[in-house]
Amino acid sequence: MRWLFRKERVSKELDEEVRGFLEMAAEEKMKQGMSRKDALRAVRLESGNLEVTKEIVRSAGWESFVEALWQDLRFATRVLRKSPGFAAVAVLTLALGIGANTAMVTVVNGVILKPLPYPHPDRLVMLWERQLSDGTLGTVAPANFVDWREQNHSFDKMAAIDPYPDFILNGSGEPQRLTGAAVSSDFFSLLGVHMALGRDFLPEEDRPGYNQVAIVSYSTWLNYFGGRPDIVERQLTLNNTAYSVVGVLPRDFSLVSKASDFQSRNRFDLWTPLALASPPEPWQRGTHPLCVFARLKSGIPLEQAQTDLNQVAANLQHLYPADDKERGITAVPLGQHVVANLRTALFTLLAAVGMVLVIASANIANLLLTRAVTRQKETALRVALGATRKRLAQQLLTESMLLVLFGGSLGLSFACLAVPAVVRYLPADLPRASEIAVDGRVLAFTSLISLFTGILFGLLPLLQFKQVSANDSLKQNGGGMAAGQSRLRSALVLLVGAGLMIKSLWMLLKVSPGFPTEHILTARLSLPPQYTNGNVFGIGQHRRISAFQWELLGRVRGIPGVQSAAFTAYLPLSGADSSWAFDIEGRAAKPLGVYDITNYRPVSANYFETVGIPVQRGRSFGPTDNEDSPLVVVVNESMARTYWNQQNPVDQRVRFSDQKWRTIVGVVGDVRHEGLGMKPEPEVYIPYGQIANVESRPTIVLRTSIEPTSLTSALRKAVSEVDANVPLDHIETMKQIVSVSVGQPRFRTAVLLIFAILALFVASIGLYGVMSYLISQRTREFGIRVAVGASSGALLRLVLGQAAKLVGIGICLGLVGAMLLARSIASLLYGVTPFDAATLASVSLLLAAVALLASYIPARRAASVDPTVALRYEE
Repeated sequence: MRWLFRKERVSKELDEEVRGFLEMAAEEKMKQGMSRKDALRAVRLESGNLEVTKEIVRSAGWESFVEALWQDLRFATRVLRKSPGFAAVAVLTLALGIGANTAMVTVVNGVILKPLPYPHPDRLVMLWERQLSDGTLGTVAPANFVDWREQNHSFDKMAAIDPYPDFILNGSGEPQRLTGAAVSSDFFSLLGVHMALGRDFLPEEDRPGYNQVAIVSYSTWLNYFGGRPDIVERQLTLNNTAYSVVGVLPRDFSLVSKASDFQSRNRFDLWTPLALASPPEPWQRGTHPLCVFARLKSGIPLEQAQTDLNQVAANLQHLYPADDKERGITAVPLGQHVVANLRTALFTLLAAVGMVLVIASANIANLLLTRAVTRQKETALRVALGATRKRLAQQLLTESMLLVLFGGSLGLSFACLAVPAVVRYLPADLPRASEIAVDGRVLAFTSLISLFTGILFGLLPLLQFKQVSANDSLKQNGGGMAAGQSRLRSALVLLVGAGLMIKSLWMLLKVSPGFPTEHILTARLSLPPQYTNGNVFGIGQHRRISAFQWELLGRVRGIPGVQSAAFTAYLPLSGADSSWAFDIEGRAAKPLGVYDITNYRPVSANYFETVGIPVQRGRSFGPTDNEDSPLVVVVNESMARTYWNQQNPVDQRVRFSDQKWRTIVGVVGDVRHEGLGMKPEPEVYIPYGQIANVESRPTIVLRTSIEPTSLTSALRKAVSEVDANVPLDHIETMKQIVSVSVGQPRFRTAVLLIFAILALFVASIGLYGVMSYLISQRTREFGIRVAVGASSGALLRLVLGQAAKLVGIGICLGLVGAMLLARSIASLLYGVTPFDAATLASVSLLLAAVALLASYIPARRAASVDPTVALRYEE
């Protein structure tokens, strides 16, 4: 430290130490008979250059490294200040590459890498029923959950959630629908959640008849109750029933899951006890509404727990063959389950943005190589004066790290500005989107990638100097050509990926959902308790609901601009459905526990006409298809083709679990209920009046002759006139529903396209720089060509021909990498093969056109060279 702050004093002490050494050595020689003058001269001759000795002494400590670093920093600052254009291009290029990587890593970190926000998240799993026939995973029957919890030996706790109950908050003006969930009493303790106010559910409250208690979310406490501290033990009127609030969840609590687990209900306002009967009632083994969470015991691996669950499943298969013979149990780590369908897409995008940084680094390396050549005499002089290769490397690294410092800081600023915008445009069903933010992990990544980048392109000039002399390297022009090809190769890989994604999205948007989406307005209703039987799973009585529906439809059809209206339990493209096992009359009975399964959809009369689903055979439902008429169903084309092949299924009969035979009266076209990219499955439509239990959250569908959203107020008024206690929400047009359904592929495509355009831009700048530099090194050659009669056109063709060769080689090499990328993203594509010839050709042509355009300006400069100036040019 004294060397840094008392440099003159330390230097003086070193001088005195050297003089003392000389005096001691001289005294020894004087004892041998030499005079003082001769002795001092002899010692100096033997010791050599004393200044070199002093320098060696100084370099032995770390202080010399700090001083050298300070000198290099000052020198690098002066050098960059003399070349502001170079510095600006280098810093901006680095900022774009590092900023894009930081932003993408922030998304990946928030969604995939960051640990789940619960204690010991590695021990949390989700449990699913598994169909042994095809491995399909599904939600859990209440009775099975009770048995699993009692019979397993591998879990500390097991808890369930039913995400379907909704509640209507009364007594505070207009009724408000609260999104509800029913959970077992140990659900929050399993997740390690402690209440912000109040307490958790008690075990005795998790029983039928004792469950009129509720826990509210933090946002519900603030928005509906003003954040009042006396909320605990306050009475609420929910569904015309008094509930007591016992707790408020913490502000940062979120239930991490896939949106599809809860049919896109990723936020809950209110929680109540599940209150399952014990022992379970028989009907609770035939319905499957629950999602089950579990926490592994400490030290129990997942494989051991799965073996334990397999034994539990075998026990249930033996005890309840009618329901569980074909069902197993599968445990999936919660973190893995949440991102199961996102991991490939996000890591593909991360690899893509990494290639942008590679291209940017190649550009900077090429710029530094060029500068190293122009500073060749300076470098040679340094070597002649005794500079070692280590000292040169330190100075070059200092310059590159100074660029990285500015570029990384600017890139981090870009990322901090970009991340909030990216989050706003993320798909609505992306899990953990609220946790996406620049944090310590991201800052560490930015620092490491900046350091790695600086070392990578900072040492390239030194390696080039080590391998060959600068002049030889320049005359061969190999480095510049290779760098240009490398950038084109990387840019082509990204462009092909973006091209395939764009075509895939275009093909997906071209898919017909099975009906025209224009002029359709939808809205969901939450029916109050006078329409329901109070069951925790939110199932209502059909006669009361049917009466309400018919009265409301009568009013809605009278609204000007409404052409027709109908009800459905599950909207197309919503991903929501229910399934039933069924038998076909006249077919051989299935073995015990083996079923044919079909999705069923309760709808009202005029539903097919309102939505625009074509009736292909037979008829649709009419007003007379009610609880007092013969039982009928309509099947979709996929079901008719799957179970009747070329035969006409009309007038055939099917039977569901209620053991009532129903006559097929019509066949309608397929509708893509699960999403545009999912193939239609066998489906049965049932009239609302002929199903014993229907959803208490039906959706009304209006086909209009005018802009659908203009009818929102009139629809609300009509609902209020029929029953003022019925809230209306989720008011959307069918076009909005279609847009949401393609949110994830649209996001992937947009991000990859942005990265591809950025890569093309950076690669074009790099190619322009390479061509400009190569042409500047051939100035004398072009001057001679002009002097002996070469025309400007001939020079232009010569240069563009060489550029075309460079571009062609880069594209050919890039196509190999592009095909590897295409294979890795094959699972993300729809309607297009990974090796789509049209995409590969069009992208290659686009890159060739841009690359040749970037080469044209340097080529024009070569064609207009003045031979008198060129011949005086010194390479």
